[in-house]
Amino acid sequence: MKWATLISFVILISAHFGKSDTNRLCEHFTEVKEEGFKAFVLVALSQNLHESGYEELVLLTREITTAAGACCGENPSADCSKNEAELFQSAICASNEIVNKNNLEDCCAKTGDERHQCFMERKKSIPRHKEVKKTYSAKEKCEAFKDNRLAYTGAFIYKFSRMHVMMHPRIIIEFAWKIGALTEECCAQENLDTCFYEKGRPVRNHIASVTAQSESLCAISKKYGERVIKAKKVAQYSQKLPQATADEIADITQKITSSVFTCCSGDSLKCTKKREQIIEGICVRDDIVSRTKHLAECCKLSNMERGYCIENMEPDEKPADLSEKVESYIKDADVCDKFAAGKDLFIGGFLYEYARRHPELSNQMLLRIAKGYEDELTKCCATENPPECYGKADEKLHAAMQDNLSYFQKMCAFVNTEGKAAYEKLMVIRYTSIMPTASFEGIRTITYRMGGIMQECCAKDQSKLMSCAEEKLSDLLDETCAENDPATINKNVEACCNDFYSHRRLCILNMKPDTESAPPEFSAESFPITEALCTMSDKDSLTASVKLLYEVVRLKPTVTMEQIKTLTDGFNALKAKCCADENKQQCFETERAAFINTSKGLLTA
Repeated sequence: MKWATLISFVILISAHFGKSDTNRLCEHFTEVKEEGFKAFVLVALSQNLHESGYEELVLLTREITTAAGACCGENPSADCSKNEAELFQSAICASNEIVNKNNLEDCCAKTGDERHQCFMERKKSIPRHKEVKKTYSAKEKCEAFKDNRLAYTGAFIYKFSRMHVMMHPRIIIEFAWKIGALTEECCAQENLDTCFYEKGRPVRNHIASVTAQSESLCAISKKYGERVIKAKKVAQYSQKLPQATADEIADITQKITSSVFTCCSGDSLKCTKKREQIIEGICVRDDIVSRTKHLAECCKLSNMERGYCIENMEPDEKPADLSEKVESYIKDADVCDKFAAGKDLFIGGFLYEYARRHPELSNQMLLRIAKGYEDELTKCCATENPPECYGKADEKLHAAMQDNLSYFQKMCAFVNTEGKAAYEKLMVIRYTSIMPTASFEGIRTITYRMGGIMQECCAKDQSKLMSCAEEKLSDLLDETCAENDPATINKNVEACCNDFYSHRRLCILNMKPDTESAPPEFSAESFPITEALCTMSDKDSLTASVKLLYEVVRLKPTVTMEQIKTLTDGFNALKAKCCADENKQQCFETERAAFINTSKGLLTA
């Protein structure tokens, strides 16, 4: 596949959706070429038609692409002035089989905007498809890729789109491009496994990070509403653009906040159009752009590249005359009067001033600082001497900031000393103790991703540690709380998922082991210790040891680290002894029985 063609589609998709040209389909089709158009169509169909299989959607994709291509013929039909959504929905509704299979009779009985709105509402109700992951060897991947590159990428688009029905197509297509480029590069190497593992790691991390970020933002908007999204964006862009005034930041973030709700509705066309308008509106503001470095660089790029660039740009240098502290908020005598006159506006101004001075802080930390300052004013403004009271606020907020940074520094020291696998095991122990009823797959997925996040963030400069780690860990937590019903785990997890947005991670961090949920009955079946351990790959061996930790902790959530060490040392000794024994099967049977008795004594006492 021509990966340049596909990525050009990702870039051009923003610029051409929603145009009012008389033959917009032809113009768009010509710009992105047939392969790019097919990619978007396949994403849209996969997200909307969950009861249809891959092959069926490939056929429908071809039909729609052919219809769009005909718009570039000598006698284009009147339908060529329609937008892509109308074309897709008309093609879907023309197939009775697809309509019946996907229960679209009601939507297809409507026309125009009513039909489009019906499709959007139905899309929101589609449950996330949790694909059963099948592991393919590097050799199998390369054979499939070389046999049919388009089919290889199409299968990824189909599966990923079904798992993320509300995600913008441009993101999924970008992922497909990265997967295709990785596969093309690695299949040309001699050591396939090493290439896919080493060069695939940043691709996997990127996909996981962008996915979590996208889904977190939508989860936050749904649960907490506009106020939290606006505050989060004020914190972000005050850090990125410290030269901008408070009014300029307020204007930018209000527009961005509005686009979040549009994009999280699942209407890709409206989302793209709104994002394009916002980005264009920012980049034509010479009064702002001329005072910046990174924003000015982003605005020189194409429409699609500009949006991604602005979202991910580094903070600019702080203005030379910017004071170290937010003096007016901790020393002025009329603070309480201003607070009483308009609480949200005043706290928003504080957040702006604090964020532009601290690019090293995470958004969550900044929001906690703003909430902490608000709580201090609520208390202090009711005292006889408010200035004396709130004059100490900065010290308290700074202490909280240092505590947060210290935690991440300690975790990085552990990761750097003991390694990523040891950190993941530590997190398995921790998370199983606070939610022992959660499935092993759920615990393993969370802790594996946590390991990847900390490995990535601990490699960064100290000034970027907190903003990297807490942002990504919070995205993971937001995604987890949204995907699962926390009430089914336990009341403590439910309480944390319902806490203030910026406090949720700290709530989980401070949670005590769950001693109220009934532990499972002790069973020897929970300890699959056999000679298969001797021939396992490093990856499978790690999974086996992690599974053992999970089973141990869920049997006794209050198990001590000393007891865990006794059991893991015993397990490792057993494995080493029996794997070196000539009669491995007999050794494992004998030693396993002794190990299980020891474990039972420790865990049921």
